[in-house]
Amino acid sequence: MNTKVLIIFFALLAVFLLLPVVAQVIKGGGSTPPVTLDPNAPKAPPLLNESNLVGTGWSVKTPEMPLAVTITLNAGGQAVATVPAVFATLARQQLGTDTLTGTWRAQGDKLTATVEVKGQTHSVNCDIVGDKLYYEGREIKRMF
Repeated sequence: MNTKVLIIFFALLAVFLLLPVVAQVIKGGGSTPPVTLDPNAPKAPPLLNESNLVGTGWSVKTPEMPLAVTITLNAGGQAVATVPAVFATLARQQLGTDTLTGTWRAQGDKLTATVEVKGQTHSVNCDIVGDKLYYEGREIKRMF
């Protein structure tokens, strides 16, 4: 059998097998529907604060970002946003890096993470409800 035909076949097979995985990563989640915050329900008091949020990581997807990034909340109010490994090379080509450093702070039932990209400031303002974070009413997945 012709080796060129085999190579093309396996290349197409790889594309068709990887395309759904890449699409799922771009969408920023799994097959389960996102948990949303009922605006009419009473909110649980915030259990997260600046001391117990240090070292946690959250998968954040906003309308401004084409894919979900992991935001790690470090000590001293430093936030580090990391692009998924699948898109790291593309991010390095477009932004010059696959990690962005910014700031974060928690005050009462609010958490704000801010990063500057190409001269534009991007902020994610979240609600703290119990031990969960919500962005625009949608739960943010805790990674670690």
